[in-house]
Amino acid sequence: MIDSLELEAAIAAVYAARLPIPAWWPAEARSAFIEEYASEAAGIVLSELDSIGDRVSDWAARSQVSGADKTTVIASAQQVLLDEACSEVQYDLNELIASKSAELMAEAVFDHGPPLRAAPRGVAGQH
Repeated sequence: MIDSLELEAAIAAVYAARLPIPAWWPAEARSAFIEEYASEAAGIVLSELDSIGDRVSDWAARSQVSGADKTTVIASAQQVLLDEACSEVQYDLNELIASKSAELMAEAVFDHGPPLRAAPRGVAGQH
């Protein structure tokens, strides 16, 4: 059995080390991004593993496959489907990083607050 918190922590560590997140991202944006998508990825992986096990068990019961053969089929199916999921997740993450980068750039350019207004001439210092 895979512990979901351990899986999430492992995915977050890999994301922190390997995702092409630009160095200029603020630390809190980087951490929030990694945390959110590591949690999502862990949920997907665990769900997919359960689903694979259920599908292969159903298939094995109908086809009367031995326990050893069933274990081999489950392991093989898990590896193939997890490889596909990893490839898809990586593509999605690259798109999400690009989108978040554009959002952060827009915030940096446009979200500096209202411009300061100069006091009208002759008003400053008058009582």
